[in-house]
Amino acid sequence: MFKRKDTELKEELRAHLRMSQTDKIQHGASAQHAHDAALRDFGNVALIEEVTRGMWAGVSLDSFLQDVRYGIRLLVKSPGFAIVAILTLGLGIGVNSAVFSVVNGVLLKPLPYPHPEQLVVLAESKPNFDNGSISYLNFRDWQKQNHSLSAIAITRTTSFIVTGAGDAESISGDFLSSDFFCILAVKPLLGRMFLPGEDEVGAAPLAVLSEKLWREKFAADRNVLGRGITLDGRAYTVIGVVPESFDLLIPSFRTALVYVPIGQWTNKLLLKRGAGLGIHGIARLRDGVPIEQARADMSSVTANLAAAYPDSDKGIGASVRPMKQVMTGESRTALLVLQVAVAFVLLIVCVNVANLLLARSTSRQREFGVRVALGAQQGRIIRQLLTESVLLAVTGGALGLLLGKWGTKAALAAMPMEMPRASEVHMDASVLAFTMIASLVVGVAFGLAPALKLSAGNLIGSLRNTGRTFAGGRLPLQRAFVMVEMATALVLLIGAGLMIRSL
Repeated sequence: MFKRKDTELKEELRAHLRMSQTDKIQHGASAQHAHDAALRDFGNVALIEEVTRGMWAGVSLDSFLQDVRYGIRLLVKSPGFAIVAILTLGLGIGVNSAVFSVVNGVLLKPLPYPHPEQLVVLAESKPNFDNGSISYLNFRDWQKQNHSLSAIAITRTTSFIVTGAGDAESISGDFLSSDFFCILAVKPLLGRMFLPGEDEVGAAPLAVLSEKLWREKFAADRNVLGRGITLDGRAYTVIGVVPESFDLLIPSFRTALVYVPIGQWTNKLLLKRGAGLGIHGIARLRDGVPIEQARADMSSVTANLAAAYPDSDKGIGASVRPMKQVMTGESRTALLVLQVAVAFVLLIVCVNVANLLLARSTSRQREFGVRVALGAQQGRIIRQLLTESVLLAVTGGALGLLLGKWGTKAALAAMPMEMPRASEVHMDASVLAFTMIASLVVGVAFGLAPALKLSAGNLIGSLRNTGRTFAGGRLPLQRAFVMVEMATALVLLIGAGLMIRSL
């Protein structure tokens, strides 16, 4: 459509010129003189074409595609410059994508449970430390007396000697209260989870197997439900199988091979109120209840218990923390600092490429001057420069995605601690969107330098400097960029030294 309209425009302009030329010939001018006079009277034909196209609806897309095609041709003609710029951008964007994929997987993604913002971790706060183990009897009173938590559950890691299913061996286990899997909305792979009351002292001995134990000891037999498993010489009835994907990822919880109700623990101290015994809790807030309200409510509950049982509960409070905060732990600060650090690296990359483009734009002054003399508007040339910059950035971003995919695994391996939620770190839509936005922002950022220089210059005047050289000292903007590079590199160096010292 635009080609047809453009052909019609050119034909219309030629018709106007022919009429003007014919009129002058009829008044006695020669053909050559009439042609030259008609052109002088009519004005810059290329400029008129450009202005007319600018008034067409939708023409911006066509001119944008022209800019893209022209930009690609220029980059192909300068392979050395293009390769250096794209590799530099690819490294800068790639390291940012790799670190962001870790930040996104660990810090930004919601926990893989329904309404994860309602999940909290419970502990007893004691005079010597804030997050201690919970007394079993206090847990039962917390369940009954609180008004802000819809459910509370506790867990305690242990180990069992399993017999009667192949060779005897020691396996990891967890004692749980009946609401534990319900709070997390964990669906059994087979059978069911514990029901209310099945975690009481004296209840029937039941067990829920992990998928791994079910496959290894019972050959994934779907008739395992109702069968027995002997743990520490005591027979338990299997009622369900937990999917292998289940992992709570908080320090007080360990994924186990078998889960049994807390009431099956034969430790005589379980019913002693002052004994913590390594028991830790999780809970779910009621709908619409903020965590501050839950803390105030639990503070009231523990104050009542301290008054009722001063010998065991004096000075005992309740710690209520968001589960996601507990899960990420100290990795949050390290990851955010690392993301800021690689952002500084990207800033240095932008400044480097901006300097390359500035030097390149200086050598193209005559080209720009000729285009202006032929009727191109300065805004169109600035847009062309920005288009070339975005082309470089998008290509560098594509390379950065590839490098980021490889770099994500390296970033996880380089972390100074075991990274929580590492299994959830991967390239997803959020990382793709981050890389795309970063590429566009970077493209505009380093493309502004030559564009600003061009807008402040006299392009027509550059044609009069045909024989002169542009060498001889840096431009003020380039000197400023070098200073920014040095200052940013110094900040990174000092920050890296302090981080290494801290680690």
